[in-house]
Amino acid sequence: MDALLKGLPVHQGLARLFAAVGQDAFWRALVDCLRLLVPLDNALVALMQPGRVPSLLADFEFRAATGEGEDLADYCAGMYLLDPFYQAACAGITDGLHSLESVAPDQFQQSEYYLSYFRSVVGSGELQFLLNHQDAVLGLSLGRQASFSHEEFGRLLCVRDWVLAAMRRHLQLCAIEVPATQPVASDFSAMLEGLGARLSERESETAQLILQGFSSKAIAQRMGISPETVKVHRRNLYHKLGVSGHAELFALLLQTPRPSL
Repeated sequence: MDALLKGLPVHQGLARLFAAVGQDAFWRALVDCLRLLVPLDNALVALMQPGRVPSLLADFEFRAATGEGEDLADYCAGMYLLDPFYQAACAGITDGLHSLESVAPDQFQQSEYYLSYFRSVVGSGELQFLLNHQDAVLGLSLGRQASFSHEEFGRLLCVRDWVLAAMRRHLQLCAIEVPATQPVASDFSAMLEGLGARLSERESETAQLILQGFSSKAIAQRMGISPETVKVHRRNLYHKLGVSGHAELFALLLQTPRPSL
């Protein structure tokens, strides 16, 4: 009996969740229920599709005012191109609960994208419930400043099946479809060209992988070239863009007009 009473808030949260399936209040009810299991600073629901700007369905901020509206505008304007979960969704990922560590590049936490943007917007820890839907992936992002412990991940893993089932049923009842009119995703090479540089295809690809947080060794493996060739591409693109490192490269991208990034 004591165990049941201790879990009473969760049971009550589940009742509110079930009542909200197919309703506008569903996402908030789901997030509130999950917050009873692990502390969260923010949550975001996004429909991610290759070649399209992510469609944001809901967002919640549980910290003091942080200017998240501007942060999300930056995300939709181009920051999503460097998001590990967006990249994983476009590459193909199975339904389930996924951690940032499982999808992020090997040096993601040393990247300027993480240090200057991701860490302040999402936090140091992020988990996502991912569900394939039509030709897109629906992601429920759970973020906070502190990393999630193995025990906390385990708690959410225990409820994974009913969370995904609830998300799937909500989509069915709401008849949510991938918006055909969603803006076409920015082309990374075009963004770099907008900076006035004429980079080769290999240099553009190297630039994107650097910004995403891949090490030279990881870039070499992905591109099928040697680490020495990666260094050549890195040196050439830095020279053409007039920057001395990836921090200046990231800052340069932030200066591009919002429609492009």
